Amino acid sequence: MKSIALIGILLATSCLTISVSISADNKNIIIATGEYPPWTSEAIKGNGFVNHIITEAFKSQGYMVYYNFLPWARSYNDTENGQFAALSYWACKEKTQKTFYCSDAMHTESYVFFHEKTIPFPEWTELVDLKGLRIGATRSYTYTKEFWQAHESKMLDIIINNDDEASFKMMLRGRLDAVVVSSITGFLILNTKFSPVIAQTITFNKKPLVENTAHLLFPKSRKDSQRLLKIFNKGLSKIKENGTYDQYFDGLITGKY
Repeated sequence: MKSIALIGILLATSCLTISVSISADNKNIIIATGEYPPWTSEAIKGNGFVNHIITEAFKSQGYMVYYNFLPWARSYNDTENGQFAALSYWACKEKTQKTFYCSDAMHTESYVFFHEKTIPFPEWTELVDLKGLRIGATRSYTYTKEFWQAHESKMLDIIINNDDEASFKMMLRGRLDAVVVSSITGFLILNTKFSPVIAQTITFNKKPLVENTAHLLFPKSRKDSQRLLKIFNKGLSKIKENGTYDQYFDGLITGKY
């Protein structure tokens, strides 16, 4: 009898999880995301700055958010197929807009080239000016269409890693000349994963590869997406007006995420 009761509980829990994910009427939302500190991370405050903003925006409208951390490519595909209510977070590119609705921008992220201070970095205007450099990048990141084309055509020597930290380690071992990464993320990695002596040997080129706006994506495959999009945008506007957003952003730049 105990085992039958246990099976019943497990089935009920399973059904509850499914209903949380797909119901258009309840106040619980499951969002797919990945590891990209300080913006998104299972191990830091608020699950990262971006996820903290998302949570508070929905909370202001009476909704509770739960996050499912997955590899980025899987989080995108699974959300695109309707398995999650939304995806945190992505740039709102033309390709993305074919299958997702984009929220209002949550913040602007500058991707720059980090390099060792002892290595001169070219004053570049076009990607071809970076030819000859070994550049570290991270799998599944958006960057720009031109950047990935330069990789595919082998115009640039771009080495793909699973995360930004791996690229920094390769650069410090002399196997890369530069790492392209968000400026805030880059400094966070340097200041938390390496000694201060090593961190001070690294700088970045002031010209960004791209400045992307960050968005919460809602899959067009789900009927409730446009409704949730409007609810989120209203909540985002509210927390910007009441000072919550600025409070969290101050925490971001002072290293609280």
